[in-house]
Amino acid sequence: MPYVPLPQAECLAAFSALRTGTPTNAFEIGEGCNRFPPSPVLGLHLAGVVRHLMENGGLSGYADPFRGGSRGAFAELVGDYLGLHLQSEDVVFVRGGTEAISLIIAYLGCTGHSLTLPLPNYYAFDQCAARWHVPVTAYYRHDGTPYATGHGSGQHRALIEVLPNGITGSLYTIPPDDYDFVLLDAVFQAGHFGPSPSPAAALRTKIRALDLGRGALIMTASKDLSLPGIRAAAVITRDRALRAHIASDAFDRAPVTSPLGSLLMVLYAALLTALDSPVEHLGKLHASAQDTVARHRLPPLPGAANFRDLCAHVERMTGHYGANARMLARASQALALPESLRPTAGYSAFPQLAVPRADFLEWVRSCALDGLHLNPTVVHGGTATAWRHLMPEGHLRLNLSETRCAFVDGLRRIAEHLPPPAGHLPMETLT
Repeated sequence: MPYVPLPQAECLAAFSALRTGTPTNAFEIGEGCNRFPPSPVLGLHLAGVVRHLMENGGLSGYADPFRGGSRGAFAELVGDYLGLHLQSEDVVFVRGGTEAISLIIAYLGCTGHSLTLPLPNYYAFDQCAARWHVPVTAYYRHDGTPYATGHGSGQHRALIEVLPNGITGSLYTIPPDDYDFVLLDAVFQAGHFGPSPSPAAALRTKIRALDLGRGALIMTASKDLSLPGIRAAAVITRDRALRAHIASDAFDRAPVTSPLGSLLMVLYAALLTALDSPVEHLGKLHASAQDTVARHRLPPLPGAANFRDLCAHVERMTGHYGANARMLARASQALALPESLRPTAGYSAFPQLAVPRADFLEWVRSCALDGLHLNPTVVHGGTATAWRHLMPEGHLRLNLSETRCAFVDGLRRIAEHLPPPAGHLPMETLT
């Protein structure tokens, strides 16, 4: 019997169509990963953690070497951050946010749910929905305006909210409805440079109103700490059936813990509380977090000076994002960033062309053939029809974590591919 490929989301097909036959070494300014280098202090700490695990057999077996201690410590520390009392059984560590998305959407398919997704979104939401045959009932944009697809009516309704949105960096208004399940995906939490509320404050408001018995929260250190290769993430939920589903998948597919990833999540939780608190509280918060990991028999967190350096590194990273966001605002002759889409945190922005083009996607394709890879609306989830209804303007994702030199170069290249006056971008605008 011939192999039948898995279904492919429309956004992935659009990406392939735009990139096929274009130079592989093309310049790109909107890739979805953190270009700000990870902290050297964090690298040294993790090297020490690996050495500790090696010396104590923590990487030599299949069982959790900490006997649930990392889940317990994370539950305490992230509970302090969220203002929520959590138990260790409320936490499941997974291998990255993408795996969490796949597992939860598969579960929602098994339980007869359809999805309401934001636009734009990370491709995995649409791709996992296609793979697990979970209908998407609606998409919604930043102001809560929905577009009904006509699919999945009569099923249980599941809302997906990405906080802040991983492509726009902004906080969204949710379309009113009676949702049977709510999934919060907290992609960026460390740092805040844009409109209020901060991601921390917004997440606390959302999580306190969420019934974790029919909902879940995904948290990951990958983006905020520039370490997607470690695949560190956690699912927080009190839905026992969902937890059983994740455990069953792990038993079938990956019957081994990831102690390095779980310890990174513990450190991440401690950092989030420190970063969201007055600097004069840092010493006390660090000492309390060290006590927590010690009670759970985990390797210690970085020492006080190194912990302070880690916080300073994240603050420098946040300042870098903000500086590039301000530079983008000064480039408004070529690109426009609506106030409602101003990023509040994270390394992503989603401006539109200052002068719309009827041939927007054809223009993106021509830029790619000319050595400039752009990431337009249709590669960020949804369908062409949904985009036409919700965001017909020509939006492009830009990566605010790029170096200043690369970011300026990218803005200039975009301007050079636009006719005057939209493409007129004087040197002094960017310096």
